Amino acid sequence: MIDSATPDDPRLVLYRGVSDPELFRSHNLFVAEGRIVVRRVLEDSRYRVRSLLLNDAAHRDLEPLLHRLDNSVPIFICATSDFLSITGHAIHRGCLALIERPPPRSVEQTIASARRVVVVDGVANADNVGGVFRNAAAFGADAVVLSPDSCDPLYRKAVRTSMAPSSYPSSCNTSRECSPTRGAGPPIAASLIAKRAAGFGCRTRPTFGWSNSAMISRATTCSL
Repeated sequence: MIDSATPDDPRLVLYRGVSDPELFRSHNLFVAEGRIVVRRVLEDSRYRVRSLLLNDAAHRDLEPLLHRLDNSVPIFICATSDFLSITGHAIHRGCLALIERPPPRSVEQTIASARRVVVVDGVANADNVGGVFRNAAAFGADAVVLSPDSCDPLYRKAVRTSMAPSSYPSSCNTSRECSPTRGAGPPIAASLIAKRAAGFGCRTRPTFGWSNSAMISRATTCSL
């Protein structure tokens, strides 16, 4: 369903809260921003689109993929200048989508068949979490486990930095600190790069890693 929209349109109420992650979690949604990210989500059948807010240029660019959506999915078209009034941000890309969150997964489900797992421990910055997911995908990680005090990987800024959740490895949030998982899963091959970091007793010296994160590989033997 394609329809024009203005800043005072009551149907855009959720778009006015794009900076409020709790609002979208309470509606079981996340925000995809930008044509590249939205395109990748539209191409991935795992994700269900709730609605889109597009300017004319984004609509023309994404139109071939929009035909895949159910007719009940609202597609709102507005002027680029209206995005600031609606969202409080100058969304110069003129492209937002509200996407239903995938079902939650347990740590056990997430790492069950994974050979390479990234553990993100206490990383609260959205851009850093998005960067970890982007690099995890590039290095062929199968899963990501996040501590409860880490940023939500489906927060708008994290999704934007990662360049789309469709490229994410499987992920989950653990309800406990990551440290108790040591010895309960695959050995750690690389970890926090910092002077305060404690050693893990690896037989081979790690040659890669991310700040506040650990790449775990079943191919490397460590005594934790």
